[in-house]
Amino acid sequence: MNPGFTPIRRRFACAAAALAVLSALASGCSSPPATRYYTLMPPPTAGDRAAAALRLDWELLPVVVPAQIDQPQWVVRKPDGSLAVLEQERWIAPLGDELRGAIVERLTRSFGPPRAAASADGAPQWRIRVEVQRFDLIPNQEARLAADWSVRGAGAATVCHADISKPVPGLDYIDLARGQQQAISQLADVIGAALLAASKGQAITC
Repeated sequence: MNPGFTPIRRRFACAAAALAVLSALASGCSSPPATRYYTLMPPPTAGDRAAAALRLDWELLPVVVPAQIDQPQWVVRKPDGSLAVLEQERWIAPLGDELRGAIVERLTRSFGPPRAAASADGAPQWRIRVEVQRFDLIPNQEARLAADWSVRGAGAATVCHADISKPVPGLDYIDLARGQQQAISQLADVIGAALLAASKGQAITC
């Protein structure tokens, strides 16, 4: 036996080894941060069951989104202008599908459901295209949506641009998602107003 390794030192050594083992087990068993999922679809309202006041033959083409944000993870803009990818904050579906679904939901309330993609009855009377230019999530500041959009059909055609910002004070990610929901609803309302005017033979204004 090592004469310098007294019983007291032996007890300290054993205690230190036990703490090291417990620390390793704790770090190995700790759960990773939970992943949270969000949607751009607006929450259901009592008016969803009401029949559309005007039925139109329309279609929304797949929504085009910038490649840098076309991913499940949230991409947020930091105060210095740089971007950060949040692994634990994700969209429940591809961003383009979420945007298209939210716009279709809003327009359906006014004009009835869109033409089915597999329909063999020829081209729809009205065709809508949306191309997103900016989709900014800025914590403690705003949710911003900028997009080019067009309505074509029945001899009428227009190309417009919308830049919509919704203030979002605070750092709550749910509020940021709601801000974008509101921005998308506003964009859909602008498109709907143009579609209504075009269906009546009126000039479309952006």
